[in-house]
Amino acid sequence: MAINLVSLVMQFLTPDMIGRIATALGVDRNIAQAAASAVVPALLAGFSKTAAQPGGAQKLVDAARQQSGTLGNFANMLGTGGQSSLIEKGSQMLSTLLGGQDRNSLAQAVAKFAGLGQGPTGSLLGMLAPVVMGTIGQQRQQGRSLDASGITDLLASQKDNIAAALPSGFSNLLGRTGLLDALGGAARTATAAGSEAAQVANSAVRGADDTADVRQGWRRPEIGSIGSYRLQRLLPCSSTMSVDQQSKWSSRA
Repeated sequence: MAINLVSLVMQFLTPDMIGRIATALGVDRNIAQAAASAVVPALLAGFSKTAAQPGGAQKLVDAARQQSGTLGNFANMLGTGGQSSLIEKGSQMLSTLLGGQDRNSLAQAVAKFAGLGQGPTGSLLGMLAPVVMGTIGQQRQQGRSLDASGITDLLASQKDNIAAALPSGFSNLLGRTGLLDALGGAARTATAAGSEAAQVANSAVRGADDTADVRQGWRRPEIGSIGSYRLQRLLPCSSTMSVDQQSKWSSRA
């Protein structure tokens, strides 16, 4: 039976769990939810990249074994003395698996996407990395081999699921970091979809602005030549003005 690792992790991160994470980090619940929805597929993408590197798959195997009991203890560690240990060990694991540069690039992208400070973002990554790795480790209980070859195959089978789970716009922030390299064409599709969605949104905003200008009796002048981006003053629509008013505004333009 096919599995979806992103879905399995997000099922573990119930609304109650997200609320506990938000309280532990001192951030709004909605921000924590948005950040988690970005972090989970991004971590899986990063781990997929690690699996493709020499010796990387064995590092993932070792990490998965170390996190075998994380899911059962996670909730009890939040807001207690165990929280600092969880974050510290999770951060160290990330540095080992992703490397300092990719870890920092991921933190910056998540912070920008969710509107989090660098401190809470780093803590969130430290919290969720063990959860993601613990979920991978659970697949051993489902009869799947989790040796170096098995974990590589498992992550390779998740490319489409990971790419599809990346929030719109977030994949663009990761596009130049290399964290999505292992996803191949699936990542490019997700990034293109995010760019298209952003263009549609921007067009909608511009259209709304133009409509509002027309309703108020204003029009935007045409730009004189291609490549000229100089801002020009909005001029009133002549159809709504008297001859005297048109003459007055023409002398001001």
